Amino acid sequence: MFDLETFIETCQRLVREPHAPKLALELMRETVADGAAVARAVTPLEGGANALDAPLFRSSELTILNATLRPGLVTIPHDHGMWAVIGIYEGEEANTFYRCGADGLEESNRRTVHAGEAILLGEEVIHAIENPLSAQTFGLHVYGGDLLAAHRSMWDPGSGRQQSYDLREFFRMSGELARSRKAARAAAC
Repeated sequence: MFDLETFIETCQRLVREPHAPKLALELMRETVADGAAVARAVTPLEGGANALDAPLFRSSELTILNATLRPGLVTIPHDHGMWAVIGIYEGEEANTFYRCGADGLEESNRRTVHAGEAILLGEEVIHAIENPLSAQTFGLHVYGGDLLAAHRSMWDPGSGRQQSYDLREFFRMSGELARSRKAARAAAC
């Protein structure tokens, strides 16, 4: 049975170990294998916003978030500036990965993380996420540093221009992107 305090304490120990990201990934895979137990232990978040990240633990070397992605959520490309382990305990998260190319960002891969699965993102990873479902997606996120204070980047989806991460601007641009994709899908029908 999942115990949030034990999970946090274990993450605090693991972050100081050699190969901490891989150890955190193993722990997350074990944890989200029983998504119902995680859901019972973690307070659900309100569903009205685009994405809600509730910090469960924060220090200079570790951040643990409970993330809620509303149906249809789309984000612009961004990085974390540190390794991250993303575990989905309900729903799914579609990731599009990018690399910097001669003409800006280039799509390099896609990966959907389903309920009961986890993924490790390295320090240099640039990605955008989407909740393709008609229901909310819930996940635990573990970061190898203070995500909320980190210097991060985001990329304008129209121009591809890299800029410093700004939370309000991130959600504004992500909202615009989601609305334009929804309009394009409606026009195609």
